[in-house]
Amino acid sequence: MQAKVRKTISEHKLISRGQAVLVGLSGGPDSVALLRILCGLRKSLRLRLGAVYINHGLRPKAARKEEAFCEDLCRELSVELQIVREKIKQLAEERSQGIEETGREFRYGVFEAIAKKEGFDRIAIAHHIDDRVETILLSLFRGTGRTGLTGMPIWRDNIVRPMFDCTKDEILQWLKSGGHEYCTDVSNRQSEYNRNFIRNKILPQLRGKVNPRVDRAILGMAETLAEEERYLSEVVARTVQKDTSRSLGGKLELELKNLRSYDLWLRRRLLRQSVYVASGEVIVLDRLTTERLDNWTGGRGKSMTLPGRLQVTKANGKIVFYREREPDYMEQLRPGKPCRLEWPPLEFKARIKKKPSRLPKRKAPKSIKVDRDKINLPLIVRSIRSGDRFTPLGMSGTKKVSDYLIDKKIPRVYRDEIPVVCDNKGIIWLVGLEIADRARIDKHTEEVLTVEYARRRDTDSKAL
Repeated sequence: MQAKVRKTISEHKLISRGQAVLVGLSGGPDSVALLRILCGLRKSLRLRLGAVYINHGLRPKAARKEEAFCEDLCRELSVELQIVREKIKQLAEERSQGIEETGREFRYGVFEAIAKKEGFDRIAIAHHIDDRVETILLSLFRGTGRTGLTGMPIWRDNIVRPMFDCTKDEILQWLKSGGHEYCTDVSNRQSEYNRNFIRNKILPQLRGKVNPRVDRAILGMAETLAEEERYLSEVVARTVQKDTSRSLGGKLELELKNLRSYDLWLRRRLLRQSVYVASGEVIVLDRLTTERLDNWTGGRGKSMTLPGRLQVTKANGKIVFYREREPDYMEQLRPGKPCRLEWPPLEFKARIKKKPSRLPKRKAPKSIKVDRDKINLPLIVRSIRSGDRFTPLGMSGTKKVSDYLIDKKIPRVYRDEIPVVCDNKGIIWLVGLEIADRARIDKHTEEVLTVEYARRRDTDSKAL
């Protein structure tokens, strides 16, 4: 068993020598076997191991026994254990979600938080072949596309599944042969929850009446689909790279005309991938929501709301994915020193030089040149405020910034990501659009103040 797990780790490069691994420990046979096996590999792989037990608050009496068992086990194995408690039922009601879904989200959130705080390179989960089969059937019965039928991956980001190729029977036999104790969760025998119903009712019927090797048949299908999915994912990834861009503030933009020219399968995959990228790999659309989004792109609707507070709207021939913000920032801009904004993710620079003999006639949208003597330092980069006014170049009277943006037909979705550069007298640059007339260069100008901005490269692939 240990050799089998080590082979899986090696073939799929799940864990490297010298890494720190956090084990999700429930006290049940699967996680106990995983922890013991990793402890057996600890010396040869030079691993630092830790474990976390999560009390969901659903079985108070049983959970107390499990906590005590996990504490004893980790003490025996010299593994540091952390115990986290939460009332999942109450949390599910607050989120208007099912208990299973809430519990899963909470668990993985805890795993990630501890791994980040304590410096664990990998999070090891004890999923095995039986779990993989159950997950595929659960997705099938809920309604899924090809992606859902590929089942759980052997690893995703820093989450790894070293017992991916083991069966439940193998695990139980290994524990029995070694005389290793574990806790038995009696709730697993109840078919109240969907996964338990599949495990206790459906799979035994399929094995007995349809195919005794139905598990292998289901996994074979999943592996075939996974290979095809890898190819299709590459196609979608290339299409996303070609048809998407980022706005000034990092909002994901998808070319609407190109999208509508694609076949249905590619359109829907492209939309799902765009939502996945825009949300930071948090939102995975189900089939019905994907269909609704696809229909919306071909209809007259202006905007719609997606799960996870993600908004989508149409603007300038593009579909824009974004989260609503109320920006409120103010940073000083000193000549010769960069000024970085967290959001919008921009970097500003300013410099002062003597007026050159000739100035470029063409206005560059990412930089301005103004008369230094007409500027009352210091310079400030800030968000647009209600009631802001300035005098656009060539005008004599002031104009509300909001009216200027409307006149220039700047879509509302982009207005929250436009900064202004100000001096002590007010706005001198509505960034990327217009300078104030009072700051213009004329024949009397002696020194030129140049202000320029660029989108920060370290945020090009970040979520909204």
